[in-house]
Amino acid sequence: MLISILEQIEERHPEADVLFNSITSSAKKIDTRLSLRRDLAVRLGGRYTTALLRLFGYPDLPLFSEFNPLKNIDLVLDASGFRLSDQWNYSIGYYDRLENYYKELKESGTKIILLPQAFGPFNTELGKRGIDILNKYTDLVIARESVSKNYQLEAGADAAKIIQYPDFTIQTSGVFPDRYKGIKGQVCVIPNKKMITHTVLEAEEYLFNLKVIIAKILKTGREVFLLNHEAEGDLEICREISRHFSKPLPVLTNLNAREIKGVIGASLMVISSRYHGVASALNQGVPCLATSWSHKYEMLFQDFGLTGKIIDVNHSPQQTWTKIEALLTPSENEKMRQHLNTRKGALSTQIKTMWDVVWTKAGLS
Repeated sequence: MLISILEQIEERHPEADVLFNSITSSAKKIDTRLSLRRDLAVRLGGRYTTALLRLFGYPDLPLFSEFNPLKNIDLVLDASGFRLSDQWNYSIGYYDRLENYYKELKESGTKIILLPQAFGPFNTELGKRGIDILNKYTDLVIARESVSKNYQLEAGADAAKIIQYPDFTIQTSGVFPDRYKGIKGQVCVIPNKKMITHTVLEAEEYLFNLKVIIAKILKTGREVFLLNHEAEGDLEICREISRHFSKPLPVLTNLNAREIKGVIGASLMVISSRYHGVASALNQGVPCLATSWSHKYEMLFQDFGLTGKIIDVNHSPQQTWTKIEALLTPSENEKMRQHLNTRKGALSTQIKTMWDVVWTKAGLS
């Protein structure tokens, strides 16, 4: 997402000074001509430090928060992906910091725009407070799909501020790392720890299902590799699955964002539990199936004119295998690739329009 934003800024405002404000990601491997830096207060608190603070009962220590309002910021482009929802069970302190952050930015004359992302549901009072904060301080909120937009409206969002556009990473290209040329044309499996933390699945059940799926794919003569898309918890799942097989599966990790997309784009097909793993497959014309912990997965497939591509682990193994087997068939695989590439053209046009809207709203067109 960051790369997609930087590409647009390079095109429209190459002279911009860009502040990357995140405690969970690094900008070190990002190739950009822009002046890109991270705020010192943010760098003091990496995700491991934050995890330790939570472990010892200090989850809300402000020093280690990305909510660090600075002066002289013209525009905040929020690309959180999926931040506001009852699913996250945030504390009152979280919403206090979020509101203070937005309030101080607005008092300094900053425009605040939320780029396409998922929202909701909002059935709790705290969840609805998040919507109230958006109403007060944001200039534009872009829902990634209709379910998210409706969740906001049902919770009292200001309809005049809400528009809808699809995932905006479609136009960003990947770069295949030559050191992994041996995995081209293999099946890519992308785990996600949220399938354990945000669903009713136990860890053993999730791992068992992925192992069964991979074993059946291997029996067809296809090769499989595991991709750690973004998190340490995902890496441990990859390693656990790899160790299960007599011949350990390749585990690709520590790739930058463009390399991750490049690897996905070179795959025969993808089975992903990570949203942006699914997005990277579909917008590169790579057949994909997904496990899901949120409405955003199904809605992403709908953007590409597809239904029935979610793997429901509560269904029979045969139903799951039927979906996988179809995409392993050369004719069906190619048919989906053609469909996806056609659909990408229409979505890309929407994204170009979205950026025109964003820059106009920001007063920077």
